[in-house]
Amino acid sequence: MFSCLGVGENSWEDLESDYDHVLNVFGLINLDSLQTSYVGIYRTTDLNETSQNFVGVDTLGWCDCDNEECYCEDQDGGYWIIDSLYEPAALIKDATVIVSDEAGNMYEFSFLDNVTMVDTIYFDTTFIFYGTTIEFDTTIYDTNNVRINFYVDTSGAFNPQPNTYYELTINAPGFDPVSGALTTPHLSSLDSLVQQGNSVDTVMVNDPFDIFWTSQPGVKGLLTGEVISGNWWEDSLSSNRDCGYFDPFIIDFSDTDQNPIRVYPWICNETLETFPVRDYFIRLTSMDENYHEYFIVGESGEYSNALLNYPTTKGRSIGIEGGFGFFGAIASDGLMLKISP
Repeated sequence: MFSCLGVGENSWEDLESDYDHVLNVFGLINLDSLQTSYVGIYRTTDLNETSQNFVGVDTLGWCDCDNEECYCEDQDGGYWIIDSLYEPAALIKDATVIVSDEAGNMYEFSFLDNVTMVDTIYFDTTFIFYGTTIEFDTTIYDTNNVRINFYVDTSGAFNPQPNTYYELTINAPGFDPVSGALTTPHLSSLDSLVQQGNSVDTVMVNDPFDIFWTSQPGVKGLLTGEVISGNWWEDSLSSNRDCGYFDPFIIDFSDTDQNPIRVYPWICNETLETFPVRDYFIRLTSMDENYHEYFIVGESGEYSNALLNYPTTKGRSIGIEGGFGFFGAIASDGLMLKISP
């Protein structure tokens, strides 16, 4: 193989594609409270197409030259931090998206390109002048636009339920219709975390621990753990950034021999001075058959690149017909704990 790589001229070859375009769909029903179910719709692309379109800029803030984290060159006082905004060139914005349940209720999802969030910052500049309290209006409103490019339920009527059958229908001008179906999973339930024989709310980072959950028939899940950093920049540079991490576990909720599961977190040689007590979030996510097939089974088994050794889910259709993509559902439960050396 390597001898063949050196044969011929080192030049790019123009590739062409000629086929009827279809829709690429990513649909997720999320049963978690305060989490949004959504459908993303794109089309297949030609090989010579631009992947992203520039749509504008977002002003992130002002960087003061007196701030050690900023570097100024030929600037008077500082500079504005501006971020370019792009959207996928193959994005479909004019589709009709309907999600219906087993009782016949129909919910139309509408396209949203961005979500506007307003951060309110208060500064206390009140002072006393010759015995009189002077108050100023020091409220600053910082508007952030987050691009999502998804179809969502904007009416608030869609409230997905566990163990319920849902159908998806998509009609976009110029494309074949896409349909999908799934049955949502049961709600996952974490019971406790036991370390050294006791149920604890603070995990010792270098000791194994057992996680218990509620068994359910015929449901698969994913168990993960995350140490929530106090200061992202400092933690990303430190040697303790992986303390407490463990490789995710695939859970079969019906396998009582697997419950509990023993977790061995990555060994950490830090002390309390270098690794302060942090928040530790354990999440158990249950998933429907489509989600399990697409992300757990298919990602590792469908395709592998011999040179890059990265799997992929491209070009597959799980839970939908008439296009590429995926339609699935998840539900999660979590334990917020502390972790300490």
